[in-house]
Amino acid sequence: MSRRALLAGIATGAGAAAAGTALWPLAAAVVDPLLGKASKEDAPWVDVAGEKEMRADVPLKGTVRIPVRDGFFTTLVELGAVWLRRGPDGKILALSSTCPHLGCGVGLDPKGGFACPCHDSRFAIDGSYVRGPSPRALDPLPVRVEDGRVLVQALQFATGTKARRQT
Repeated sequence: MSRRALLAGIATGAGAAAAGTALWPLAAAVVDPLLGKASKEDAPWVDVAGEKEMRADVPLKGTVRIPVRDGFFTTLVELGAVWLRRGPDGKILALSSTCPHLGCGVGLDPKGGFACPCHDSRFAIDGSYVRGPSPRALDPLPVRVEDGRVLVQALQFATGTKARRQT
């Protein structure tokens, strides 16, 4: 093999390696959505409150923030909020504060329960549907308590549908 052929082979190999390295993120971005959505088990558990902050009579609003790595930095990104309350048995329950109608933020209703300020959907204190254009009740979220901290699984659900579908 001549020196010229050897150098041409090395240059071709280096060019192919560089092209493959440059195209890898593009290929991953195209193929990843085709492989399907993340499962419920993949959703992160987020610390939203201390167990001692919970009162039996008033729901507590907690912010759901997840760490997202962006290049060299990790920042907390706010996904929304969650309403925490104690059930009749003392167990902590969590409800998404996102209205199932069109995704507005649900707040406490002075008359009791929860209300959506956008289109006047109303929900009972347990999250069940009372009235309004919302197609379903507020979405419950899995909860666990670890070392006195309340952790909620950061699930998101599709809005505008009667069936509860995770997005």
